[in-house]
Amino acid sequence: MDTRPKKPMWALFLLIPAPSIGVLANGILAESDVAVYALIGLIIWMICKVWIVGFPAFWHRRFDQGEFGFSPLGEGSGLRPWVEGVLLGGGLSAVLFVTFLAARPHIDLVEMGVSIREVGLDSWPKVVAAILFWVFINSVVEEYVYRWFITNQATALIGDNPIRVGAISVSAFTLHHFVAVALVSPSIWIAFLAASAVGIGGAAFSFLYHRHDSIWPGWACHAILDVVVFGGVAWIALVAT
Repeated sequence: MDTRPKKPMWALFLLIPAPSIGVLANGILAESDVAVYALIGLIIWMICKVWIVGFPAFWHRRFDQGEFGFSPLGEGSGLRPWVEGVLLGGGLSAVLFVTFLAARPHIDLVEMGVSIREVGLDSWPKVVAAILFWVFINSVVEEYVYRWFITNQATALIGDNPIRVGAISVSAFTLHHFVAVALVSPSIWIAFLAASAVGIGGAAFSFLYHRHDSIWPGWACHAILDVVVFGGVAWIALVAT
């Protein structure tokens, strides 16, 4: 049976905007003082969350007649893919830390700390819960959506060119992160800086996916970066300010 994606353009069109729509609904409508608007925003956000998780599985099974699996690593690959993911995550974390040190004189940490606390990360239990959620749930979902589903659909659409396919995956991955940061960032250039960092991370995750044909090495890299980023967020919100 031919299980190659059948309608990749439609699949990408129906999936890629959903995370940004959900972020906008949550950041604008759900924060409204008008109860009806807040309820509508929350409902849209919840629908988008369910859509992001459910749509790829539905499309893969219903339209592409694909089988479900757990993205296994290649037989005999051993620990090498995991080691590569961890080392790349550590290297990118070091770059991120150095970049922050260089940009720190130009950042108003007090204002940034206020923005972070306003979105709910105002105590260590909440930060720890956020880290656990982002590492073990959100990052897995993002690898499943952006590295597996979008990569496979883009490959069917434009051919098996890792750079061009990776560009689609990384752009889709970066878009909603930029929207999310822009909604709470005290300045647009910080949002662009954060989006650039996300884009570099997305490129690393895509590289690992193309290299190993599995989401798990990219997840290892992704998880390390999430811990570092949220550690920095916690330091700004709860220690530095």
